[in-house]
Amino acid sequence: MKNLIVTLSFLLTLLSWDSSGQGIKPVRIGLFTDCQYCNCPESGKRNYKLSLVKLDSCVSLFNSMQLDGVFHLGDMIDHDVRSYDSVLPRFSKINAPLHLLLGNHDYMIKSRYKAGLLDRIGIKEEHYIVDLGTWRFIILNGDDLSFTAPQNKKQKQERQDMVNDQYSQLRMNGLPWNGGIGSEQMRWLEVKLNESERDLMKVVVMCHFPLFTKDNHNLFNNRELFHLISRYNCVKAYFNGHYHSGNYKVRDGIHLVNFKGMVDTEQNAFAVITLTNDSILIKGYGREPDRHLKIK
Repeated sequence: MKNLIVTLSFLLTLLSWDSSGQGIKPVRIGLFTDCQYCNCPESGKRNYKLSLVKLDSCVSLFNSMQLDGVFHLGDMIDHDVRSYDSVLPRFSKINAPLHLLLGNHDYMIKSRYKAGLLDRIGIKEEHYIVDLGTWRFIILNGDDLSFTAPQNKKQKQERQDMVNDQYSQLRMNGLPWNGGIGSEQMRWLEVKLNESERDLMKVVVMCHFPLFTKDNHNLFNNRELFHLISRYNCVKAYFNGHYHSGNYKVRDGIHLVNFKGMVDTEQNAFAVITLTNDSILIKGYGREPDRHLKIK
């Protein structure tokens, strides 16, 4: 079995080798978050109606490039289920494979529409894996424990226990606009991280909710999730949205990148990211800054 694993890892490396012979072929992805469209008046910095124009511009640029995939990190709409009728046709124009994450606003719709939402937006699994070359993207569902997404009895109890524990420790993450990763999903994540380490994959974990940012916008169990992913050398970065102002930190060698929300201000916000053997190169558009992140 050990020899089989080594052979598979070697074959994966060969398949990812640049035909020029210069090394592992880079992976290039498009990424945007919180387009949060609504046909409603602007509120503060949020220009809801402008999101469609920004989205058209973003899609046009993505389609002008050879991308291996595109990711939206959650909050496709603000609160009206009819907004999906404007957003989803634009998403369908993206040439590269599109991968969607769930945000809190995606479920801020009338209760009767929530049960069929995943089918409507084309999400087959709430948390899943995307492999591109030697890079693995682990997609987490931060609405697993939520005040907006449908919850079964077990989820409700786990959410309430988690939030109560938060407040007992004077941690203010347990607010209605945040979410958490449930125990079953945490076990699934641990299995996938072990497999990634074994298979010599480099990992980017993605979730709508931040781990360490300002203004009480963090995942309910942010510390617990970071404690888990920081045990694995294969984890190179954590990408998220939700906190529209954006943020960046590096902890224990893991780059924590909070991408800026598209809905805010008249400026656009999205990125094209190139992942190489030793770096994560972020080319920002609009108000999203460029970053050159060396990986461990």
